[in-house]
Amino acid sequence: MPRKMIIHLEGGKKPVLVENLADSEEQLQELIKEHPELLPIEEFGLDDTLMVVGRETSLPSGAIDLVGLTRSGDLLVIEFKTGPQNSDFRHALAQLLDYGSDLWGMTYEEFETTVVRRYFASSHCVDDRLKGMASLSDAVHVVWDDMPADEISSFRDRLSTQLTNGAFKYVLIAQKFRPSVLRTIEYLNWTSRSFQFFVVELVKFVSDGISAYETRTVVKPSAETRVGNGSKTNQEEVLRGIEDVQYREAIKEFFELCHGLGLTLFWGTVGASIRTAMPSGTVTTIGWWFPPGRSGWMGFNDLTLGIGNWYLESNPDVVPYTKKYLENLSSIIGVDHETRGGTDAFHFGTTVVVEAKDRIAEILAEFVNAIRSAN
Repeated sequence: MPRKMIIHLEGGKKPVLVENLADSEEQLQELIKEHPELLPIEEFGLDDTLMVVGRETSLPSGAIDLVGLTRSGDLLVIEFKTGPQNSDFRHALAQLLDYGSDLWGMTYEEFETTVVRRYFASSHCVDDRLKGMASLSDAVHVVWDDMPADEISSFRDRLSTQLTNGAFKYVLIAQKFRPSVLRTIEYLNWTSRSFQFFVVELVKFVSDGISAYETRTVVKPSAETRVGNGSKTNQEEVLRGIEDVQYREAIKEFFELCHGLGLTLFWGTVGASIRTAMPSGTVTTIGWWFPPGRSGWMGFNDLTLGIGNWYLESNPDVVPYTKKYLENLSSIIGVDHETRGGTDAFHFGTTVVVEAKDRIAEILAEFVNAIRSAN
């Protein structure tokens, strides 16, 4: 029985739209290509919007329907099908894995040349902002113009890691799926420790010249299967991995302080960057944290607090607050001054964090409050 929906229009009209087959697979492709926001990537556990970087991209095993990237650097390989035929979907699954094998092992530069630049130069690219662009980094700056330097570096690192490991996200889109196909995909998700499959229904509804489309995720990896290569870490996971009890408690308190001050902890594959809204209305990074024995952006490790000089150059109004922030950090016994990648920062080893956690909290709160007052 077809599904239905009712729409309330101006003038009191309430047409009933009835589920209807799409005219073709290409119709579905065009819809997602022109409106990638239709893909429910938040249901995939992904952040922000999707940037399309490939359509009908020719590779040794065939042509990928769509290739997308998220702000965090997650690579989505997307295939469309229209009918419920079982054999058709088995072939689609095989196609997705073939495409993944073609992408697997590419370097960032090879992916940029083989997929991204070709798309930006082709007639398939319908985003006027991206037409003719020569690099992926330029596209990132345009699509996510508020992305700070450390996040851009994290984007590149995450994409490079996924290309190396083959830890892609495969998305199969159709109007309807047979239970046997869904069962197969659930099995693939359960047994895989790297790639992930997502199944999305894209349903067309029509009535008297009105068309509407709905997307819904019908299969995604369970929480138990999301730990594979290239996955983001999170606060609970990293705290469980800290063996030093005193340090674990100190970092837990630090995270709680950040949340209490309204700061954002942006989690990557290893650790987190600490971000705050500034008087200009932009968001910038004022610190980083990585688990013991691990390092992240620009080789920073443990707890590092500071700010990029490139931000201060373009936002001189915050220099007085930042100068005081850095002076206070430098006064803590045992702290190490570090300047990397144009960032003026101070590194706190595990022992220093435990011994000076109250002072660190006081300095961070003072800086954030000063910025909020300026806002």
